Amino acid sequence: GAVRNGIEEKSINLDIVLALKEQLDSYSGDKRLGIFYTRTTDTNPTLQQRAALANKADADLFISVHCNSYEKGNFTAVSGTLGSKHLAQICMDNVTAATGNRAFGLLPADDIYIIRTSEAPVALVEVGFMTNRQELDNLANADYQKQAAQGIYNAIMQAFDEGY
Repeated sequence: GAVRNGIEEKSINLDIVLALKEQLDSYSGDKRLGIFYTRTTDTNPTLQQRAALANKADADLFISVHCNSYEKGNFTAVSGTLGSKHLAQICMDNVTAATGNRAFGLLPADDIYIIRTSEAPVALVEVGFMTNRQELDNLANADYQKQAAQGIYNAIMQAFDEGY
């Protein structure tokens, strides 16, 4: 993943997932949730391992958390939360509502391995741009990470309410 100003994308993503895990672990509603994580520690499973886990688990949803950046490494004014298809629309709507970030929009992502090979509906959620100074500050902030996790949690609950 990307590194900007000494801040690693992998660490931001893991912190968001761990905040999401806290929320999911405390769920006490009427839905029966079985949750599988590709990582809960600083490990790096391959894309093939991640997709295989979702497929083997016969997952109803596959949420992949990321931060975006531009290849050139320069800071830019580009900002926003990204996703793909209807599940991604749900994720984007909920994450932007929880964080106050603007929606970058949905992008075609059929060339991304986990989207191509997962048997479950997939949303690759780009929480923000590490190459935007304000968003990098937000992404590195624990409260903002919890807001992003809340948005993803809300998206998961909405997706299940919609029949996923």
